[in-house]
Amino acid sequence: MKALDATPSKLLEKLRVVRRSGIYLFSLWVVPLAILLFSIVAITGFAPLYPSTSGASLSFRSLPLAAGHAGPREALAALQTVPQQQRVELHNGAWLLINLPQQAQLQPAAIDFPARDAESITCWRPDTLQVIGSVQGRAASGAMRTSRLGNALMLGHNDDQAGSSFDTLLCRAEYGKPTVFSTEVWTIPDLRIASDRFHRGIALLNGGIVTLALFLTIIALRNREWVFLLLGAWLIGNLRLGAYALRWDSQWLGYALPPDWQELLRKLTLAAYFLVTYTLFTQLFRPTSSRHPGLSRALQWLGVAQLAAAFVLPWPVFSLLSGLIWAFGLVAGLLLLRRKLVRQPQQRVFSWRLLSLAVALTVSLAGVVLTLIGQEELLDSFSSVLALLLSNLMVALAVGGIIREGQRQRMRAQTELVTGYAVAPLGLFTLDADGRFLRMNAVLRDMLALHEHKNDTLYWHDLFPPQQWEAVARDTLDGKDTDILLNERDPATRQPRHFALRAALAGEHVEGSLQDITARTRAMNELRGMVDNDPLTQALNRRGIEKKLDEALRQMIETNAPCSLAYMDLDHFKRINGLFGHTAGDEILKQVTERLRRILTEDQAMGRMGSDEFIILFPNMTISEARSTAQRIIGELNEASYQVGQRHFHIRSAIGVVEIHHGMTVAAAISAATRACRDARKQHQDVVVYEHDSSELQAHTEELRLFDQLEGGDSPKGLYLEMQPIMALKNCDDSLNFEILLRVRDTHGRLIPTGKIVSGAEESGTITIIDKWVFSATLEWLLKHGDRLRKTQFVNVNLSGVSLNNDKFIDNLFHLLGRYPQLSRKLCVEITEGVALQNLERTRELITRLKAMGVRIALDDFGAGYTSFSYLKQLGADAIKIDGTLVRDMLANETNTAIVRTIVELAQNLGMFIIAEWVEDVHALEVLREMGVDYVQGYAVSAALTPMEILDAEYVSDLVTNADTLAYISRHSQPRSRR
Repeated sequence: MKALDATPSKLLEKLRVVRRSGIYLFSLWVVPLAILLFSIVAITGFAPLYPSTSGASLSFRSLPLAAGHAGPREALAALQTVPQQQRVELHNGAWLLINLPQQAQLQPAAIDFPARDAESITCWRPDTLQVIGSVQGRAASGAMRTSRLGNALMLGHNDDQAGSSFDTLLCRAEYGKPTVFSTEVWTIPDLRIASDRFHRGIALLNGGIVTLALFLTIIALRNREWVFLLLGAWLIGNLRLGAYALRWDSQWLGYALPPDWQELLRKLTLAAYFLVTYTLFTQLFRPTSSRHPGLSRALQWLGVAQLAAAFVLPWPVFSLLSGLIWAFGLVAGLLLLRRKLVRQPQQRVFSWRLLSLAVALTVSLAGVVLTLIGQEELLDSFSSVLALLLSNLMVALAVGGIIREGQRQRMRAQTELVTGYAVAPLGLFTLDADGRFLRMNAVLRDMLALHEHKNDTLYWHDLFPPQQWEAVARDTLDGKDTDILLNERDPATRQPRHFALRAALAGEHVEGSLQDITARTRAMNELRGMVDNDPLTQALNRRGIEKKLDEALRQMIETNAPCSLAYMDLDHFKRINGLFGHTAGDEILKQVTERLRRILTEDQAMGRMGSDEFIILFPNMTISEARSTAQRIIGELNEASYQVGQRHFHIRSAIGVVEIHHGMTVAAAISAATRACRDARKQHQDVVVYEHDSSELQAHTEELRLFDQLEGGDSPKGLYLEMQPIMALKNCDDSLNFEILLRVRDTHGRLIPTGKIVSGAEESGTITIIDKWVFSATLEWLLKHGDRLRKTQFVNVNLSGVSLNNDKFIDNLFHLLGRYPQLSRKLCVEITEGVALQNLERTRELITRLKAMGVRIALDDFGAGYTSFSYLKQLGADAIKIDGTLVRDMLANETNTAIVRTIVELAQNLGMFIIAEWVEDVHALEVLREMGVDYVQGYAVSAALTPMEILDAEYVSDLVTNADTLAYISRHSQPRSRR
């Protein structure tokens, strides 16, 4: 029984399946196919309601209105001598004498004037000059009628339906723009059929394309696929272009447009259609167009230029310009489509769609081109309407297929993404436009320690800081991660948690991933700290503080905020390392750093530059505030001792503070602060400050400028030489000797102390360049003016200790002396005593080589604190220059007198001549002469003079202005040596 009951149920189920499938197949395939077959049968086999009809062209004679014929009678007489024609181009208008065929005399007929834009047409009987009909604008009277978009004259409306009783027709036609004029004769029924066919074509084209555009607009608004909206606007543009090509554009949806508007509307239609076409095609084929940015920019500018020209250029010029622009655009578009097919052969499936777009564009533009060149009669109304409708339908199908393929790709990507949610090792999420989490995989929930509650709403800002998602998406495309922090700290370590964020925009949604990079970030920070930090004190090292200073300089430029820099060193710190070991020194450095941290704020960076040197950065702090902070630092460091084990150490510090200004580099700022610290040491002060406009800072800036020029190989601007006379104490006027002195002026002409230049050059390593320049300039000057220096026995030139120990400089010096061998015997090279004794063997070898070339050697600053008497014989110098501090205070200090006397006696025993410097009064001259000193130098003789003043003097007495000194010279010179 149960088996019998089951059988009807299975049958009923099969019937239901067959019914559903049958209805689906019938609706999907049978009905559309039947409609298609029936339409083909109707088109090919049934009688058309609107058959194609045509009129016969008429011959006519024409005279332009500009010929000046005032009335129809004069025009009729003049037209008799004009040859006949069937087409003529009218610029403004003409008188016309139209030949009527026999057909128009036998039965009623219509004379059609198809040319549009007629301002007025009036026709007369030639025999009686009676007006038959006329039209002004669109207002017709008499036998004149509007026909399609032109006008027609109805002939033969009488009782017996006979034709006209005359064989010619006189007309006067005026047109608002240049027009190709022709006329045709029609039977009245045929003209009526053609008119109906014309209006049916307009209705078919308007209704079809407008309906399709509205349908696309609804799809665009419903699905937010704005390409469909672009396509709808493009189809309306096609409609207007087709109407223009078919001469229908004087109306819109059955409403007549004002004649004054028509020309501007045509120009705006062409210009706007170009821009819409460009936008549509670039949206559909974005990858292809993005690979040709130059071509895309050219099309954009051409479109903008065409739109602007629509408002300012007359129609003839605009039509020519528009034709050229459209031709370029069409070629460019076809080229891009061809390249897409060539470069992406795997996408041949799209070829029919691309072909559809190309065909539709070609059909639309063909009508425009034919109209622009005056061949619009080649267009048939009905066939053109069908071509436009079919081409636009092909475009809609092609665009729909392309968008549908894009949707399929997005669906595949979304499916892959959804699948990856369950297996990917990354935390994956999806956000809506409000930042609400729509989806989140299990990995991300575990990563954030979230419990799944279906009713809870979770927002991005609940967990992370707000993001600029467009920027994050751009970085993701470039392969860059965005580092973000979780709002809550790690409960185990209370440290912030770092995540690497990647995201892509999918409509209004954000599809993203998160990776916990906390461990990696901490490791990178530790490595970065090792690179930028001093491992002993945990302060910044040289690299780290220079980076901080560079950031502060950029911020100062952007915000115009003040900024200062301090340089600090510890006094006698190396002695502690030497006596008590580096362990004690390291402990003291740690304690110094801790004291500095207690004073400085978080914004004030501190760096250790060397063993006992520190740099402190004061951002957003004026120089007066920086001075106060520096004094607090000195007080903290110098007042209390440092305890290491059972020992207590007292260390004094000095700080140089400089005000940073715009244009300062990192190197220049550190150099200026170092110079300020060095000045603090020299002046025995705790703090020395260089303000922005201070003379010290300006002098240091000039020094840096000079050193940069020297290092760059430029001519050392600002350097020049002066010469201070060296007078013999016996037979004073028999010799005219002098010492070469370096002088430096800044860019404003102010004199810079030579000592500062020399010390700064020795620190920067540019002193060798200065020494080379001094020797070279001296030798060239001596060579040039040797005939005027007959009484010059020797010329003293100083050689710095840095240059003395520089092998490259020594080689250059001997090469230079080799170029002037005749002048070597006049040179006396001064070497500072302390420098000479630093490397006795090297100094002795150099002196030996110089003396072999005839150069004399003088030990400068002799007796300034070194016990060097035992080395005099080993060095083999020719002369000794007694230190000026001994000579200056000699008369007031018996000890100095005794020292000077001892030096003189020692030098005499070794066969050296003696020069005493800093001699300031005549009494000292007498004392030194009695001691046996050979030469003196100082203000008692003369200050430093220019080279020209030296050349102008014949005797040393010519350079002396002190009357007492002149008296001394007179007493101790032979009479023949006086002039």
